[in-house]
Amino acid sequence: MVEARQIGPYRLERLLGFGGMGEVHVAYDTRRDRQVALKLLPAAYSRDEEFQRRFRRESHVAARLREPHVIPIHDYGEIDGQLFIDMRLVDGRDVRAILDDRGALPPARTVHLLGQVADALEAAHADGLVHRDIKPSNVLVTDHDFVYVVDFGIARSVGTSRTSLTLTGVTIGTLDYMAPERFAGTAIDARADVYSLACLLYECLTGGPPFPGDDLPSLMYAHLFTEPPRPSTLVEGLPPEIDAVVARGMAKQVDDRFATPTALVGAAREALGTAPVAGAAPAAGADRPAAVPVAVPAAGTPADAPPTVPTPPPGPTPPAGPTPPTDPPAGPGAGAAGGTGDAATELSVATAEAPTVRVDLSAATRLVPAPRGPSGPPPPPQGAPHPAPARRGRGRVVAFVVAAAVVAAAVVTGIVLRPTGGAPAAPGPAPAATGHDHDAAPVAAASVAVPTVRGAVSVGPTPGYLEIAPNGRFAYIANRDARVITVLDTTINQVTATIPVEAGPPQFVTFSPDSSRAYVSIYNTERTVNLVGVLDTATNTVLTTIPVGRRPFASATTPDGTRLYVPSHDDGRIEVIDTATAAVVGRISVAPNPHWVAFSPDGSRLYAANHESNVVSVIDPATDTVLTTVPVGTSPHSTTLSPDGSRVAVVNFDSNEVSIIDTASDTVVATVPVGRNPQDVAYAADGRFLYTTDVDSDTLSVVDVGGERHHPDRRRPDERGRVGRRAHRLRHAAELGHGAHPRHRGGVTAGVSRAAARDPRSASGAPARRRPAAAAAPTPRCTPSAPRAAR
Repeated sequence: MVEARQIGPYRLERLLGFGGMGEVHVAYDTRRDRQVALKLLPAAYSRDEEFQRRFRRESHVAARLREPHVIPIHDYGEIDGQLFIDMRLVDGRDVRAILDDRGALPPARTVHLLGQVADALEAAHADGLVHRDIKPSNVLVTDHDFVYVVDFGIARSVGTSRTSLTLTGVTIGTLDYMAPERFAGTAIDARADVYSLACLLYECLTGGPPFPGDDLPSLMYAHLFTEPPRPSTLVEGLPPEIDAVVARGMAKQVDDRFATPTALVGAAREALGTAPVAGAAPAAGADRPAAVPVAVPAAGTPADAPPTVPTPPPGPTPPAGPTPPTDPPAGPGAGAAGGTGDAATELSVATAEAPTVRVDLSAATRLVPAPRGPSGPPPPPQGAPHPAPARRGRGRVVAFVVAAAVVAAAVVTGIVLRPTGGAPAAPGPAPAATGHDHDAAPVAAASVAVPTVRGAVSVGPTPGYLEIAPNGRFAYIANRDARVITVLDTTINQVTATIPVEAGPPQFVTFSPDSSRAYVSIYNTERTVNLVGVLDTATNTVLTTIPVGRRPFASATTPDGTRLYVPSHDDGRIEVIDTATAAVVGRISVAPNPHWVAFSPDGSRLYAANHESNVVSVIDPATDTVLTTVPVGTSPHSTTLSPDGSRVAVVNFDSNEVSIIDTASDTVVATVPVGRNPQDVAYAADGRFLYTTDVDSDTLSVVDVGGERHHPDRRRPDERGRVGRRAHRLRHAAELGHGAHPRHRGGVTAGVSRAAARDPRSASGAPARRRPAAAAAPTPRCTPSAPRAAR
């Protein structure tokens, strides 16, 4: 492949490098008139159906990541019988070449470079992915010492086989940095990357790997049983304190290591007595010849949006360094489905990273989604590598989006809302501490009272329902008459796929807490088809369908994801489904016509809106029994919990109001008039406001639940901004809603998320079954919504 040739739309210009996982070429993309780095995987992998499925699935999963030290992929898939990854082309050298050229690096430069590697790994770990192959050749460095981490898990994709250590995809170079648990075949979590990063730290400081060897048995034995040499005994001037840092980072037992990559680099910086580099790059030519283009993958983002990567933030990333290059817009993907875009969108937080992606081709290790604090995410869970994700992932997503905007999407027109300018309202009181620091939610940015329409996204015909996944990276839209689920990439606000639903019209969607499964309510107008479809979100395929009662409406999973509660509207009951076996394991009789269910943040209560009965059923999921019913307004349609779990908000469709229920006493403590025919409701992440979508008045109503701390806009209700004619499904703050109702023209409704209010603090199951009555709260009142949106 050294000679120039054409493969699909790419003209190969020169070979950059090759190895067990294929070749990387400088290539010219004839469709988009630009140079790219094209990685061609060995042809044998294209004939391996299992590998292909993993490649596509995990490219899609990894495409959700955002971090400036991982560069977006423009496209991926298969062309001319060969799997490929089309990546941005940048100028730089990998750390392997730098070490080979100059030997050991100065301590200050070492921690500066590895701090950026740690940032990239932290982002992956927070999103449930483990790299598994950190080594010098996978760390690329530009002339200004800006780092890119590459090849997230491609070699490990092959390594999932039981014979992985004999495959060509695992080279001796990889074995030099492999954590002991990978040899032992035991559970792997994010601390495997900490071990590899500690090996890289050792090599950067000393000029060589911790365990010299050229064969598998000797390297396996060294990683499993031999302590690493002390760097201070090998390099004059290194303080002995660094020895303990390396030893801890390379501990044989995962529990003895640093919990996170940033903790390792922080300890190394302290031991070496180096301050963070303030952006000054090493002198030109100090240790590098003329730079050559290097392929930097991040995986699986579509080629139809201009990638953008912001100037690196201060800290481990050089603040004065150049902004990473931006590629021109790209057209449709090359061949196989799977490309997803990487453009920053109007919904991005101002300081957020552009969407970038890492392909982890192995069965990506799922960590509990956790908010990143100042030093990165909390320690990964001990023991099992696949813990049940807590509901806090939802809260993390909500907090992230609210920091930029109060977001809502109306599916029919795809309207996107964000707040107007001006000072935000003061946040409401924070929930009481649970005593579990590692479960604490990030501090939500203060919400804003008046959102405005920001843009529109076309999502296909008859969209009746939209739900954003708990990880915030994508949404599923139920296109009822078209019998498809439309997949919306929320990082770029573009449709990336459609999923046929052959069993019948999809009506509602909910996700598992870890976003790996979607549960689709399916029924037809004749009531002869009544199913819940289970979808694999990595492959966008329907795995199975589960027969349930007549007209399954808006369902919800327990915070631990083990059960799904489905309201069977016409049967007056809630079906309980075991998500592991995909079987109905229980039925709960409730008041007629359950329309919507929502869990308390701690999972101890389930609230069902029964819209023809004018009550909310309060259910104990531990016993699947109805504890009480709470009378509310006329035709309650949806429910949502306040972030602290002390209140349930219920929209009453026919009485045009929101009922506020105190969860300690199960009584209505306030009733707030809103627009005509409210269909859905959500709390702001800070609990300061409620948002409802009002079908017949085409408005978004904002309810001030903080009373005296805010002075609402005093416009009359008839001056409320329109959200869009027959606004179908509206959701607030990265959680878009539910509710197709036959009474509305064409079975169309409006709605706002119930899930935006789920409190991540309670995901651990802290006791909260009966809360004391809250102190006298200010009376909520309705605030007019945003100005009229352009139609």
